[in-house]
Amino acid sequence: MEHDTVDGKEPRPSTSDSAWSSHGPAESQEPHEIIDHLVIDSDEQDGDSTLGSEVSSITTSLRSTNYEFRYEHGRRYQSANGIYHLPNDVQEMDRLELQHLIWIEITGGRYHLAPLKEGRLTHVLDIGTGTGNWAIEFANLHPEVWVIGTDLSPIQPDWIPSNCEFFVDDAAQPWVFHERFDYVHTRMLTMGIADWDHIADQAYQVLQPGGFLEMQEFSIPLDSPDGSLAEGSALWEWGQKVREVCARLGIDSMAATKHADRLRARGYENVHDVQLLCPLGPWAKGSREKRLGYMARKDLYEGIDGISKRLLMIGGDSAEDVDAFLAKCKEELLDPAIHVGLNLRVTWGQRPQ
Repeated sequence: MEHDTVDGKEPRPSTSDSAWSSHGPAESQEPHEIIDHLVIDSDEQDGDSTLGSEVSSITTSLRSTNYEFRYEHGRRYQSANGIYHLPNDVQEMDRLELQHLIWIEITGGRYHLAPLKEGRLTHVLDIGTGTGNWAIEFANLHPEVWVIGTDLSPIQPDWIPSNCEFFVDDAAQPWVFHERFDYVHTRMLTMGIADWDHIADQAYQVLQPGGFLEMQEFSIPLDSPDGSLAEGSALWEWGQKVREVCARLGIDSMAATKHADRLRARGYENVHDVQLLCPLGPWAKGSREKRLGYMARKDLYEGIDGISKRLLMIGGDSAEDVDAFLAKCKEELLDPAIHVGLNLRVTWGQRPQ
């Protein structure tokens, strides 16, 4: 598969623990190549056990906040009614921390793939910022840039760079900003956005001429490069069920595959689309690929209950049936004979000058 080349590389490290401070990478590290091609390791049993222990220490517990939330199935959710059905508790915040590191790893240490012009940025907007990792680290790396992050939940830390600010806001509503932005960023919002046309339109309105919108998103169902994820297996069925329930809620779990056409239809220029497969397990050749696989498998293994339980119960399954089903999914995630991955897509476009 051919991919777009990446412009505007920034010097970023891999996600080894020694390379990261609490909210920023070590500037002395060199960038890596994007992991855009996976080769199955036929000798793989379950990879290097030291890599697994490394990953277990990546995430850091985050403090809880004193806001009004809803509690269901032993998890905490944002209080507003809407289509977003993932939790926002400490367990989920830890998962988002790991998810951030996964993206930094697979993109070779880059925070953006769009060819931003260094030294010319003044305002950047991060939609659906979550715990704020991306916004905080981007602000630390670019102290001359004002970075704004928005999210439905106020789960960002109190200690942030002086050039970074967070707001509780619903991206599904009209965006009201006094600023015009040089760059608008989204990441992993597929299961929380029903109207991506609205996102593209609103971003266009708040961008400076020449500014970029970049969407770093994913698709469900899962994928298997060698067909080892059999039709009818638990993980295969999980992907189908999640896609079906999302559709009932007005969410297209394959929306990322349409983003490039969406941007072109709305007048964006210089539209590019990069496809990636993130391995869920250490089945791909290469130390970075195995490390990425461990991280991504940990992310889904520990997050599949929070991601899925509420959705599958909306689909009509009982809590007991969902628990039993997700236990089977976890078993398959640990099966070294099943080579499964999550399709990622990075799409960017530029508002005309």
